[in-house]
Amino acid sequence: MKKLTVLVLFVVMCFSLLMACGSSGSEKPANSPTTTTTTTTTETAAPNATEEVIEPEVYENGLSKEEKVILKVGLWESGSGRAWIDLAMEQFIAKYPNVTFDLTSTPTLETILEPKIAAGNDDDMFDLFMPRFSANGALDRLVEAGKIESQDDLWERELPDGSGKTLRSVISDDFYNNATSAGMTARVPVVGFNSGLFFDQQLFDEKGWNKNPNTWDEFVSLLEQIKSDGIIPITFPGVYAGYLTDYVFQVLQFDLAKANGTFDTYVANFRNYDGPQITTEENKEAWNRMYQFGKNGYFPAGVAALNHTQSQMQVMQHKAAMVATGDWVGNEMKESTPAGFTWGFMSIPVTNDSNQTVFVNAGTGDVSFAIWKNKPELTKQWAKEFILSLYNFEIQESLAVDAGSYPGRLDYSEDPARVEKLQPTQKAVMEYSTKHNVEYISYQRNFALTSPEEGQAVKILNELITAVATGKKDPLPVLEEAEKLRQAAIAKDRP
Repeated sequence: MKKLTVLVLFVVMCFSLLMACGSSGSEKPANSPTTTTTTTTTETAAPNATEEVIEPEVYENGLSKEEKVILKVGLWESGSGRAWIDLAMEQFIAKYPNVTFDLTSTPTLETILEPKIAAGNDDDMFDLFMPRFSANGALDRLVEAGKIESQDDLWERELPDGSGKTLRSVISDDFYNNATSAGMTARVPVVGFNSGLFFDQQLFDEKGWNKNPNTWDEFVSLLEQIKSDGIIPITFPGVYAGYLTDYVFQVLQFDLAKANGTFDTYVANFRNYDGPQITTEENKEAWNRMYQFGKNGYFPAGVAALNHTQSQMQVMQHKAAMVATGDWVGNEMKESTPAGFTWGFMSIPVTNDSNQTVFVNAGTGDVSFAIWKNKPELTKQWAKEFILSLYNFEIQESLAVDAGSYPGRLDYSEDPARVEKLQPTQKAVMEYSTKHNVEYISYQRNFALTSPEEGQAVKILNELITAVATGKKDPLPVLEEAEKLRQAAIAKDRP
């Protein structure tokens, strides 16, 4: 009996212990935290084994809320200023607090960017940067060398403003085409621009000068009247002489082709580098008219020493009547603009047909970012998110109001209140277009020339501008020399 009693007690004790062990894992306090578990089964794992995994929190774009990222940004701080990007970074950080920025902002970005690229230190390189270089074709060469991240995937992304619109649906064909370098999207332009001759409407009114010449003769008569009043008719920065050709006279070749009835063919040849490029009859005529203006004394005698702000200041001080520049000039010179000064705009009519088409140079602005390829994948993903955020209306409006740029979004003008906020220079271009048969045109090409011969052609053309504008040098021999170099480059670089 004693043995039986001991055995019974032993069984009861074991049973009690088993019950206690079974209940201890299932009874939790009411305030115990809840965890998410996933069950994984392998050939070696026990059938009921579980692995406790805490799912990371992510944003609506699928990127982690927890992983910290610092984006190193290289900004070319041009006449557009930097208020817009300060706002963009502030809003981005508010929405994505795990992302911060290390911004380098300078008007001479190329002096920092190019040494970084040459050093070859990917860690020290900007994550995203404005592709501002001292040599033509530099971005294309970087793309071909595999140094630039493709942004092709951004086009079909929906904008983060909740509109449901894709990036591609709200930009122009020019924007889309200009984003391509060596066959891929190397940058996404965010703003546009218009260029031509800008002036003070108040001065024109006081002098009785024609603010809207409709024909070539009327335009030349205007220049003669301005000169007779002791004021320089047209100024430009000789230090950056391309302001005169790129923003004013280069567009004349398209006006002339339109007048000749050859516009479509001419533009196709221009875009595709087919046939002569520099020595077309239309382009030679444009240079010859600039040469005649130079011999007539319509440009400043000491123009070679002027930079862009100095030439624009000549208009502010009424030493010159008009300046060759872009519509960012109002923002660039806002601190120097005198009371009563109101910007006006005109392009040059090339025939004596008062109903002629007048072309205005328009293009994609400098606000665009390339992404360095040899960066961590997460960094590049966040860089793309930031670029996409620049198309939010708040940032587009800041680029218009604070930076004096044409917004990149085609649907920006759907809100009259936003249009009303445009700066005076943009309004002046719009007003001009209502009084003339205006067409906007860009100098977009379908592929880039990167060979040394193209660099030589550009160099001798740039050196030619001030000599022609002061009436000292017939442009034709140099145009023929530049044509030979460009044709050599085309033969090498054509895809």
